[in-house]
Amino acid sequence: MRAIYQHATSVAVWLGLENNGSETAIQMARDLNSCQSREEVMALLDRPEAKGHLEFLVKLFRRQYWWRIWVIQEVSCAKSAMVYCGGDAIPWTTLDSVCDILNTVDSQLRSLFYAHPSYIRTLTHGGPRGLQLSRYSPHLSAPPLLELLLSHKSKKSTDPKDKVYALVGISSSRHTFGKIDYSLSMREIYTHTARHIISTSQKLDVICVKQHDIDQFSLPSWVTDWTRPPTLSGAVVIGLHHQVPPFTASGTTPASFQFLHNGYVLRTKGIVLDTIRTVGMPYKKRGPPSEVVPLLEVFHDWWNTFVASFSNSLSSQVRFARAISCGSWSFSSEDEYAGKLEAIFALSDQLLSDSDMLRLDPPSRSSTMASSKERLSAVLEAGLMMNQRRLFLSRSGFVGLAPWTAANGDIVCVLLGCRSPVVLRRGKGHYALIGEVYIDEYMNGEAMVGLRDGESVLETFEIH
Repeated sequence: MRAIYQHATSVAVWLGLENNGSETAIQMARDLNSCQSREEVMALLDRPEAKGHLEFLVKLFRRQYWWRIWVIQEVSCAKSAMVYCGGDAIPWTTLDSVCDILNTVDSQLRSLFYAHPSYIRTLTHGGPRGLQLSRYSPHLSAPPLLELLLSHKSKKSTDPKDKVYALVGISSSRHTFGKIDYSLSMREIYTHTARHIISTSQKLDVICVKQHDIDQFSLPSWVTDWTRPPTLSGAVVIGLHHQVPPFTASGTTPASFQFLHNGYVLRTKGIVLDTIRTVGMPYKKRGPPSEVVPLLEVFHDWWNTFVASFSNSLSSQVRFARAISCGSWSFSSEDEYAGKLEAIFALSDQLLSDSDMLRLDPPSRSSTMASSKERLSAVLEAGLMMNQRRLFLSRSGFVGLAPWTAANGDIVCVLLGCRSPVVLRRGKGHYALIGEVYIDEYMNGEAMVGLRDGESVLETFEIH
């Protein structure tokens, strides 16, 4: 199939009939491409009708075509492509460049869609950009398999085996992955995929990827289920691999690994940082984006948990803000972190006025209060990373966010060759992987400094 599209003069992409403002959306794409400068783009988005036209573009970029795993080969291997929708036609490159153009006015998009942050993601990374081979190495003609799996983990396939098999042939693993065998079980295919990626990359990053908590194939805890989460399972978790620049918890160390018991047990080495002593309420986003009351209630539970062990000083607010955002809030000024928390507390004053939720030691407020837009924007930004996680405090005072299934007594580790710390749970002579974890001030090689200086020692873990 790959060869067919490579030799085609042009590929025709059919999005479907004209509806949901698709004609207006395509014209908006043309208008954006006609802008000669960032200032012209900003002026276009300042028009009263611009927000509505962008919403039509969101709908166009969310059509079913973009979610199909096999169409990645169609466009990635094509010499050229033309997109058809109803009676309209637009070159693929013109539609794709919309994402780059809108990325230059990200702050303006945040102002327009502060109540719908997912719209911004769709406009800058969805539609045709979602079919880019790899969002991590767009210049490579055959990217690493893990990059492809991460770039397209939200794609749909009738056969779950195709979530891997549809990508192998366009990856750098096409000659080394092994036979494409549909007679194998899902457990065999996904476990082989994890072993292959670990062996070829000498990294454990693949074990951190968590699509959902459904155990449908009896996979080892360190093997990713690449199937798309069920529609009714709530908002998807945003993995730490989205961080730019990437986290480097284990520095540049290669992984130490062995595969035991027919390849279903991973033996590896790492450093135990600490044991979890306290966890906050788990948070899982459900319902429309504008429904923030459950999120605010969890936020206050986490704040109460945190402030019971720490003060509400400015430096403590910085730690808490970095933790609940998994480091995505990264400011040069401590006051900017405090401003985010202040905006969230102000919104909770408004929406939780009749709630019996206990709110301990909220930080002092400035004389300049955040606007309604800033309040909602701050809580939705935090909610993106809080989703499917819970706050934890460790015995020696580490603060961070762990998977929502983490519990007191779980251990927090940095494994060699793994860019994020992980939570492990002790079993009888082995461990189970709970998932990746954000630990404030331990995401960029700090644990490796302790190992080098003799403050830490390597331990061996058998993960089932």
